[in-house]
Amino acid sequence: MALPPTIPTSFVPRPSAAAVRRRNDLSGAFAFFGYGILGFVLILGIGIFVYSSILASEQSSKDAKLANAVASIDPSIVADFIHLRDRLASSEKLLDAHIAMSNFFSALDALIPNNVGFTTMHLLETDAGQVAMNANGLAKSFNALAVTSDALAADGRIKDAIFSDIKVQGNAVTFTLSATLDHSLVAFVAPVTALEAPVATTSSATTSSTSSPQATTP
Repeated sequence: MALPPTIPTSFVPRPSAAAVRRRNDLSGAFAFFGYGILGFVLILGIGIFVYSSILASEQSSKDAKLANAVASIDPSIVADFIHLRDRLASSEKLLDAHIAMSNFFSALDALIPNNVGFTTMHLLETDAGQVAMNANGLAKSFNALAVTSDALAADGRIKDAIFSDIKVQGNAVTFTLSATLDHSLVAFVAPVTALEAPVATTSSATTSSTSSPQATTP
């Protein structure tokens, strides 16, 4: 006996056609998005492989060029350059250790007043590499000796200046000076050659000539 068509055969609700269509659309969108990501990853992997191959080829080419350049170098020329470098380094060390007293005497002439002079002077290089000075001198007065002490202290290049054995002999004051010289006073300084001398510019002269008023003829 057949059931009437109005009575459902199952109590489970069936999805509507719109819901089924929406579910299919979402599945298709996710599938398209997944295939897109997969394709991008594949293209990226192929690009990286091709780029790494290009870099490897360039690296091998540069290595070959470098090997050829190294092979073309004459070993005797390299040995000459190494020998020249060693000689220059040795010369630089000798010049750094060389003591030149011209700067010291120039500074002493500028610092010491005219009424103070030295009768004897001894310069000695200590084991620590410093230059010690011991000198005997004459000053016109105690004031001149005080001016000399202040000048040495203010300059600072003649360090630890100690005046001792001060005596009055006639119209002069005798003294003994002991001090340590700064390295800048005894260091060798290469003279400036004509090629190293700065070139004087004539911009100031040109400016002065152009800014001066021109004379007008009556």
